Amino acid sequence: MSSDAHLSSLRDLLSALKRGLIDKGEAGSAVTPGDSMLERLERGDPLAAGGLADLLGLNSGSPEEEEVLQELQRECQFLKGVPFQPGTCIGGKYKVLQILRGGFGLVYLCRSLGPDIYERGDSLAALKCPLPQHLTEPELCELFVAEAVNSVALTPHPNLVLAYGVEMHNRIPFLVMEHITGGRTLAEEIDKGRTDWRTTLHHGLGMARGLAHAALEAQLIHGDLKPSNVLITGDGVAKVSDFGLSLSGGDAGPAGLTPGTDGFKAPEMVARRSGRSTAADVYAYGVTLLCEVLGHFPQAARPAELCTADRMPEPLAALLRECLAIDPAARPASFQVIASRLEAMFVSLLGTPPPRTTEPDSPLQADALVNAAQTWLNLGQPRKAQAEIERALHVNPANWKAHQIQSCIHMERREFEAAFRCATKARQLAADEPGPPANLAQAAMGLGLRDEALTWVSEAFDLAHQSNRMGELDGTSHLFIELLPAAQARRVLDAIVAAQPGAAITWNNRAILMRRMKQPEEALASADRAIALNAAYAKAWVNRANALIELHRFAEAQTSASNALDLDPCLPGAYCAKATALAQLSRLAEARAVIRSGRSILPADPLLMRAAQVFAE
Repeated sequence: MSSDAHLSSLRDLLSALKRGLIDKGEAGSAVTPGDSMLERLERGDPLAAGGLADLLGLNSGSPEEEEVLQELQRECQFLKGVPFQPGTCIGGKYKVLQILRGGFGLVYLCRSLGPDIYERGDSLAALKCPLPQHLTEPELCELFVAEAVNSVALTPHPNLVLAYGVEMHNRIPFLVMEHITGGRTLAEEIDKGRTDWRTTLHHGLGMARGLAHAALEAQLIHGDLKPSNVLITGDGVAKVSDFGLSLSGGDAGPAGLTPGTDGFKAPEMVARRSGRSTAADVYAYGVTLLCEVLGHFPQAARPAELCTADRMPEPLAALLRECLAIDPAARPASFQVIASRLEAMFVSLLGTPPPRTTEPDSPLQADALVNAAQTWLNLGQPRKAQAEIERALHVNPANWKAHQIQSCIHMERREFEAAFRCATKARQLAADEPGPPANLAQAAMGLGLRDEALTWVSEAFDLAHQSNRMGELDGTSHLFIELLPAAQARRVLDAIVAAQPGAAITWNNRAILMRRMKQPEEALASADRAIALNAAYAKAWVNRANALIELHRFAEAQTSASNALDLDPCLPGAYCAKATALAQLSRLAEARAVIRSGRSILPADPLLMRAAQVFAE
């Protein structure tokens, strides 16, 4: 095989890995003799194991091959750190089909496994979460949450990728978005040579309408417009996606994070005279449309100079020159202005009226409001959640999920009687759903009614087991270890993780149960599984520390407890575990200082008050 062929095969392999045609294990495998790697990759066939080095002639060692091989290895290493792999499930609700990666987020293309208000006709959804390495960096997690809030703030629009809401799985936030069947990015369309000034009119109008909607409804600035952030549907409709750098006007964003992409940044941003702004978005929009007209990125110091009548009709060229003006004040004032000018061009240049704005493919109104309420609750804003639930119940009083979420809001406020009433209503409306009896059990526990709580948690288990939805009990697993005998609780928790191996909350609760059953090695293994699924799971680090203490591995226990406190300084158990480990290491003065530090933050916590007596001088 020639060096060029070796390099081409490597690139094909890397492309297939990134597109999800093969997994990280298959990336180190080879095709059978006589078969074309490219053909097999394009078909999506799995590759036979072994022989990659011989097939690709990696010993030849050309610099180009080595560079691509290193990227392939980095991609495989990255995938090893991804908590959910293709074929696994997220929250017992979504089966992962493919993994995609962006600068600030990880996207799982999933198939919905059951009846759900997020489900579309093809049962597919895109779930976006922070990159694994960002979960332990509060500033970057805040950026992701800001994206989620911005996305949820927007009502559906046909030229924006629809965000259904935010769900929490393994204590990780997931932004659930629509999947564009048959969609491809505008960058792909440009690369394939499928664009010209006519497609630019269509796509440019759609983009302008979507961005005008975002600005009018939520005062949003995108911050990173470029062809790869525009999706084109099978019908040729442009949808703006990835509001990862979106901010309300005037917000500068987290310190040290540079917005935008080189080549699409406005001159004032490059010179650091300005941050994100509508004018900067208009400039990036102009570069994006110029890429589409030319069929490639504009290689010019001043892209406006390429907007000439020999490349496109003069009205379109004039608009792009204005968008690409060096002076921000000379650019069109808004995307609504741009949309109006493009609509006029349809008549003057194409002799047809502009396309009408179609109705978005979105959930029913009440379901959309329920999605928003669940999002606000997951983001710790129960007041906003309550406002959305009231609107949802006004539209449809029989929406069971609205009553279910209202029950959760009451429990957040420790209003257990009201929570019990709402969960009862949800159960009446959805008798075969495991969620309402699980909420009834939690409310009963809050009211001190253990026997009644046991009845309801048993019903939740029976319904989940009958419908093969045990993974949905992940968030309820603490009830089983509180209400059932230890051996029975272990069987239930084992059934949950068998159905949903990625159930981090259940693994963490299993660690607690194993410690109670005097099995610290099992407890440590369970805590490690929870941490492997979410390295920012502070309570799992506490349980790991406690298991290590019981195993007399005190130095490791101190480190684990410190990790927990770095993630959440309001965990009394972490202070106690760290102090215990230090005391066992004959560092009693440090142990006392740890307890004092905890009490300075949580002065009335009973656990820390008892610890202060234990470690008293």
